[in-house]
Amino acid sequence: MLSDGQDTASTASLQQVVDQIQGTESEGGNAIKVFTIAFGEDADKSTLESIANPSGGKQYDSSPETIQKIYDEIATFF
Repeated sequence: MLSDGQDTASTASLQQVVDQIQGTESEGGNAIKVFTIAFGEDADKSTLESIANPSGGKQYDSSPETIQKIYDEIATFF
């Protein structure tokens, strides 16, 4: 998920999203893993970490110069 992390139109709360992600833990290798990429100087990194960490994913900070390297690293998880 590439985002600035700013909530501008959600219908679910952050906790509801985290609960849904965590609800897949029992699926083992089929569990949802979310990798978040904070893009922009005003990115809400805390929110993006709150989404990535419970899933076993990872939160990254990005810029136009580093985006390809980040996507390459994420690809190694699969």
